[in-house]
Amino acid sequence: MLEKKISDSKLTVIRTSQNNSGQIYDLERRIFRANECFSRSQLRYLKSSPNASFFLLRDKNSYVGFGITLRNKLRNGKYKGRIYSIGVLPAYRSMGAGKLLLDAMGKYLIRSTVSFIVLETLKGKGGAENFFAKQGYVESKFLPNYYPYGDAVRMRKNVTTG
Repeated sequence: MLEKKISDSKLTVIRTSQNNSGQIYDLERRIFRANECFSRSQLRYLKSSPNASFFLLRDKNSYVGFGITLRNKLRNGKYKGRIYSIGVLPAYRSMGAGKLLLDAMGKYLIRSTVSFIVLETLKGKGGAENFFAKQGYVESKFLPNYYPYGDAVRMRKNVTTG
């Protein structure tokens, strides 16, 4: 669990249990456009995967962000981490909340012995590329028409374990 005091907020990141998919479902609809959100059945499927981990960002008594990571074994025997989804309510952006959440997710993946972490983000979307670049992620591939509504970039961060 990571905590950080930001102005009047006390933000805490927790790795969630199986019964928090309702909070993530609701947060997604408040953060993203409708065509960017997971359905309830997609979230249930992810929750059943031993490779997926879910995180919630909490301020006092309410949830203000979420994240989903995946960990997959590669053919060479090493593990890849993936930031599958991350979102923070608009009122908490540009004040360190997203960084706190991303750091917690990254630390979890590093403890899970991944060699690198990847993520995909919409090309040119509201500074997301810049945000991830500031956290050490570099563009590794352009993905034309990756989303039904636009192009994406895959970003990668090599990590050291141990």
